[in-house]
Amino acid sequence: MRSLMLAGLRHGFASAYKTIFPGRCSACAGALKDPAPEAPRLCAGCFGSVRLTPEKHCAICQKPLEFDYEIETGQTYACGECRLNPPIYDQRRGALIYEGAVRQLIHKFKYQGASGLAHLLAMLGESKLVPWLAGYSGAVIVPVPLHRSKLLSRGYNPPYLLALRFAHSAGLEVAEGSLLRRIRNTRPQFGLKADERIKNVKGAFKVLNRSDIKGRTVIVFDDVYTTGATMDACCKAIKKAKPERILVAALCRAGVD
Repeated sequence: MRSLMLAGLRHGFASAYKTIFPGRCSACAGALKDPAPEAPRLCAGCFGSVRLTPEKHCAICQKPLEFDYEIETGQTYACGECRLNPPIYDQRRGALIYEGAVRQLIHKFKYQGASGLAHLLAMLGESKLVPWLAGYSGAVIVPVPLHRSKLLSRGYNPPYLLALRFAHSAGLEVAEGSLLRRIRNTRPQFGLKADERIKNVKGAFKVLNRSDIKGRTVIVFDDVYTTGATMDACCKAIKKAKPERILVAALCRAGVD
């Protein structure tokens, strides 16, 4: 009886504490008085701003298609750009639109030392990305690597932390940093024009052990896909190792209407 009374008191104190001090939303830092049931660390307003990537998209690059078609038919379509100029990868997928609360979370995750947000971010994107990843049994996920000096400075690699969570849910393997290495310390891509991004990461990556990915399905993973310059540079390095196919995945996609 005494233990039940103590448990009841603890629960009461905890509820009262949360009422008086409701905590802060992980995105907007506002008082968490009305948390979203699906994501308790986000307020309802921020959770409501989270958008998944469109269902009607190019089967290769995932850009939204300019025409409507019936999803129920199971028919897929490639955009004109992919048909005329096929990308270096075989397929690309992203889960979330890079805007609003997602953008705020990513900024804190990457630049403010909030490595603990990896779980929340992965949870927001898992319904979209995990089923696609799980369809490639035996594939290896290769996170976009940081240069050694930047990794020491930041303390962690954001794409790697996200890749671990998605790989666990999809039942896939994550390659360690010894497989794909960033051999040149490049400038941050943020703020650069498209042509500057391509030049910035050209020749910046190298596969150290080609036998580990030869004949396998390789999934290059990043946190945000913007122009694709970094992903393409990684894919070019990986292609030299002769994998069966190269796929590209990112938690977020920028520039999607």
